[in-house]
Amino acid sequence: MSELTYTSIPDTSDNNYWESRTTDRSTTFIPKDKELHQELKRKAWAVIQASLTKRNRKG
Repeated sequence: MSELTYTSIPDTSDNNYWESRTTDRSTTFIPKDKELHQELKRKAWAVIQASLTKRNRKG
């Protein structure tokens, strides 16, 4: 299996990135690589914060 490079968090249909756990009532999607997921979340948060005015920024 070749290593894929992600620049953003992919859709839940990406089986290379997500692992799914199904119960009777719901399906939970868990990232297979938690460190990569944390890095992508930090990048996404930075983009969101940069798009907000200074008054509306968090953290």
